[in-house]
Amino acid sequence: MRKKILPTTILLISSFLMLFVSGCGSSGTNEEKQEVKFFNGKIESVDYMSDLIKKFNKENTKYKVVQEFQKDASQAMQTKLASGDVPDLTSTEVTQTYIDAGKFQDLSKEKIWQGIDPTIKQLVTDVKSGKQYKIAISESMAGIFYNKKLVPKGIAFDSWTHFSDDLENIKKNYPTKAVLFLGGKDSWTLDQLMQFWGQGIIKSKYSPTEATKLFINNNQKKLNFSSENGPIYIFARKMNELKSKGLLNKNVITASYDDQVQEFASGRAVAIPQGLWAMSAILQKNKDMDIGFIPFPPMNQSGKPIMLVGEDSTFAIPTQAKNKKGALAFLKFLLKRENLEFYSEKMKVPSSFTNIKANWSEDRKDFEKAKQESTPIGFTSFPSGFSGDDSGRYVQSFFSGQYKTPEQFTKAYSEAWNKAWEAQK
Repeated sequence: MRKKILPTTILLISSFLMLFVSGCGSSGTNEEKQEVKFFNGKIESVDYMSDLIKKFNKENTKYKVVQEFQKDASQAMQTKLASGDVPDLTSTEVTQTYIDAGKFQDLSKEKIWQGIDPTIKQLVTDVKSGKQYKIAISESMAGIFYNKKLVPKGIAFDSWTHFSDDLENIKKNYPTKAVLFLGGKDSWTLDQLMQFWGQGIIKSKYSPTEATKLFINNNQKKLNFSSENGPIYIFARKMNELKSKGLLNKNVITASYDDQVQEFASGRAVAIPQGLWAMSAILQKNKDMDIGFIPFPPMNQSGKPIMLVGEDSTFAIPTQAKNKKGALAFLKFLLKRENLEFYSEKMKVPSSFTNIKANWSEDRKDFEKAKQESTPIGFTSFPSGFSGDDSGRYVQSFFSGQYKTPEQFTKAYSEAWNKAWEAQK
């Protein structure tokens, strides 16, 4: 005989089932996870970081990483720190001013340093405290890329005169092409020129640690920014020379970084000053391109070729971060072998960890040769009130004609630089 189920029993069973289903469905949902705000200042890595974030969010039951990117990342980070809208993890610039003000977490004692290249670890070490407030997952190199198909014999870099002569000969052979293409609409690309080519004059004279001390102490007796014999004036004069000879693209200040990559990959530009971080974007547009690489030729007569060899893709945790544990969990995830290999191969850059054997380049000979024949330099330490983006904007203004002469540019740049350092005292 079929037994009847009372309405009250049905109600209790239904309620139980609803609770059971609701509980099962929500235990692993993103809504229950603690959000980790990651602020990325590196445009080339956004897509690859998105892939890694998806992987982390799928595997991790406690945290959910959300990525934010802005082009003027240094300026944006300054605003975030001032307003309290602070990310939990960032790959933006960690200035000496921020470190001195206690804006970033000391990572020295965290278990994240095993296997890192000692040279890279030294580069991310604060010269004042001897502690590490950021960690790098890749090594950076910057110089001049050129199209081997258009310049099979290469471009001279032993002196400025030989370099300039070679560019003029290239222009004669390819009058419709841009010889040296700059993407100056994005201020950071012009700041790179200043950091590596202009300020590289100072850096090549001293060890990386000593050069860093000169910048953070604003030792103008040696930096010599305001002088006509100094690096700022020499840089402006040499840029003027290239511009007057028609060796630069005419749309320097309106062409973007994306335009720079596109023009080079398409063969409409012969050479570009860039770093290894641009390789993946170039090869995505032209996977068969035969790319040559040389150091920056010296702008000063007695100098040697220079080449950036430093830390890249650095990560730091602000002291005001609301989810430091989540940030550290994601950072440790990024440092897993398979993730470091993925990043290195996708970004086409060597890993900063010696135990990672990623295939980041099919042909490393040009890079190794450039290292051997040049003086390695690092990044510039900027005051927080005068970031790399600010530096690039001054170079933009120079190319746009706001400063009519190298003397005017030198005066304006050095005054802004000194004012920013003085404001920190």
